[in-house]
Amino acid sequence: MEKNKAIASKPVKQAVIAPSMLMLLYPLEGELEGYSREQFLDDLCDEVEKDIRQAFAAGAERVSIDFTEGRLANKNDSRNPWTNKDMLQEFIDLNNRVIDRFSAEERRNIGIHTCPGGDCDSVHSKEVPYEKLLSKMFQLNAGYFLIQCASEEDRDNVYKLCGQYSREDANGVPQICFMGVINPLSPEVETPEQVKEQLVAAAQHIPVERLGATDDCGFSPFSRDEKPKHGSPDFARDIAMQKIANRVEGARLASEELGV
Repeated sequence: MEKNKAIASKPVKQAVIAPSMLMLLYPLEGELEGYSREQFLDDLCDEVEKDIRQAFAAGAERVSIDFTEGRLANKNDSRNPWTNKDMLQEFIDLNNRVIDRFSAEERRNIGIHTCPGGDCDSVHSKEVPYEKLLSKMFQLNAGYFLIQCASEEDRDNVYKLCGQYSREDANGVPQICFMGVINPLSPEVETPEQVKEQLVAAAQHIPVERLGATDDCGFSPFSRDEKPKHGSPDFARDIAMQKIANRVEGARLASEELGV
């Protein structure tokens, strides 16, 4: 974070891993001798809280909790035995154990990132109906949500679900929906006008004061990501810069049209 702040000209956001992902390090069945599951979860919550507070102390403007396992929790995937154990509510409750340690003012700048995966231009749970996640995700008492949407086949339904389930008052904070308007898994560059159209459509369901723009997951989350649909990571990086610039301009155009 300190290195990023040194070269950044804008406020910096830091991502942290959700406790719901880290809890999967503990055996699904039984308990470890001398280290109970509940003690592990207590320690885990302490450490994730520390992660978030240290990120703020280092200068992060916002901290996002990466909750990519949320949608995957609703998939019966033999490669991930926890996916058929109906753990989504358990995930949400555990994440709130951390989030609720922060004041309402602090939680305005603590967010949730959700996506169906984005490594190597691929996904892990996009076939899972989004409603299974979105109908519960806003139980999280976070101040904002970064919601993959640009690559969804039925964006209007996603807007509707977010408008329906996001809360004006989540224990003292309004929940801002930053809707994905850029698809990083595709090398096709969205135009500012296309971005604007997505946001104007979203505003039919989400109050404009709680609506924002973001990118879907997948620009290049890991150094080993070869971005196969783009041909090379270097080309993907150039494309990413164009996409981000067009998102910013598209959001500006949408703000003008929506009067905000």
